[in-house]
Amino acid sequence: MDWLRKHIKALSIIFVTVLFAYFSQFAVSNWLVKKKIKEDISVLSELYSELYRQSFEQMRTLEENLLYQCDNDDVELMSESKNQNLFIEYVDLHLPSGRSCSIYNVDKAGRELMTFSSEEEIFFDRVSLILSDHQFEEMRLQNNQGLLRFIFQQPRNFLSNCDRCLYMVVRVNGQEISLYQRNDLPYRQVYSGELDGDINVSLYINEDGVEYLVGDLVILFGALVILFGVLVAVGVELNQSERKGLSGLLNEAIESNALKPFYQPIVMPEGNGYRIVGAEVLVRWQASHGEFIPPDTFIPLAEQNGAIDRITDQLIDNVLAHLNDIRVPEGFFVSVNVSPSYLEKFDTADKILSKIEEAGLDPHLLSLEITERTKFGDLNKAAVCIEALTDRGISIKLDDCGTGYGAFSYLHVLNIDTIKIDRMFVDGIGMEEFKNTILDSILAFARESKLHVVAEGVETKVQADYLIKSGVEMLQGSYFGDPVPFEVFRKLVDNDELIGASNMAIQ
Repeated sequence: MDWLRKHIKALSIIFVTVLFAYFSQFAVSNWLVKKKIKEDISVLSELYSELYRQSFEQMRTLEENLLYQCDNDDVELMSESKNQNLFIEYVDLHLPSGRSCSIYNVDKAGRELMTFSSEEEIFFDRVSLILSDHQFEEMRLQNNQGLLRFIFQQPRNFLSNCDRCLYMVVRVNGQEISLYQRNDLPYRQVYSGELDGDINVSLYINEDGVEYLVGDLVILFGALVILFGVLVAVGVELNQSERKGLSGLLNEAIESNALKPFYQPIVMPEGNGYRIVGAEVLVRWQASHGEFIPPDTFIPLAEQNGAIDRITDQLIDNVLAHLNDIRVPEGFFVSVNVSPSYLEKFDTADKILSKIEEAGLDPHLLSLEITERTKFGDLNKAAVCIEALTDRGISIKLDDCGTGYGAFSYLHVLNIDTIKIDRMFVDGIGMEEFKNTILDSILAFARESKLHVVAEGVETKVQADYLIKSGVEMLQGSYFGDPVPFEVFRKLVDNDELIGASNMAIQ
């Protein structure tokens, strides 16, 4: 039972795929049959149109050239006419005197001509088509000199190895002509259309014919569908296994304190350079082999499996320990990213304030950044938590402003004092196609709302100059320094030097 629960998603995918493959067989076979018949019917149309056209032409040509004497010349003309049409079995001529001749011997030509008890006639001018048991058999042309007759063999069924799988009904001048033999199996219509002129045709096929035409293709289609489902199921299983394995490793990393805070400087312009006034904390996972695992790999997983709160608590503990080990200037702050769900928990405010009190630090040192890319579930709960934190001097910043769910609703309900402009609004500064409408609107809103502004993703002097000129107070980005371990960041803060053109690349 446990095994079934573990693999229920993969098994469900396979089950649904098998059902789809089974129930789609009729639709697929029907589509394939119609497609196949549609391809063949064009050949059939040409075949029958040519049969009638040639037969009329040959009869009229013979009528004009025959001497109606059944001599060698007449027989030679009849032979040529037969050879020009592969569906004509033989041609014979009967004269009023009772004399007859054929391109074959007497045995083949010895048919009764004047008995029509089981036959019907369809007339085209003076030419008649003779039907026997609704099968087209003869063409006759009769005048005062004699009667000219063409005897036809039926065109072969294009399902050549399945003689009774398909039959056809041709409608000519209101008469129906049935072609091909049929058996007692049920048939279904798969084609109805016009062949040529007044000749209409309907094609019917039974299950033997369907099997003959597309049986293997339907089986192949079903097999491919099931194979696709199995591959998807295997992919889901592997992904789940990988995520389960990663979840286990992430839990071990939290237990062993392998998630390290890295600090990226936040600066303000001062004199001819910039001074470090704070930092954003970015978590990095240092694996056992010493390399760092990107946050995009484990943060979404942590949010999904609930480990994100443990990571946040541990990150705050590490940051507070670092702040106790560093001499910081007045007004300095460190921002820690938190998820909206973290601020909706009833004990978050008390927990954070207790940690700060135990560390013996000023609450103003800590700042929390809320990403706008994740949606709040309950703004009222978050508002209560944030109010308790800001009352003690903790700054609340809205990260990624303008890129996510509801910046204006958040700013209206929550006690947020700073917005951070996402790098997507900074990247284009200095380029010809740069449009500053949205950026200027955000900055205008911040001025009207008396909000502090930090711009992220600053990579060039042009960007920095433009933002400062536009009223942005603080800047953050690789132009001033990449995220670095605490020991490196501490040296920067201890030096308390302005960042100028000569030392922009902080490593």
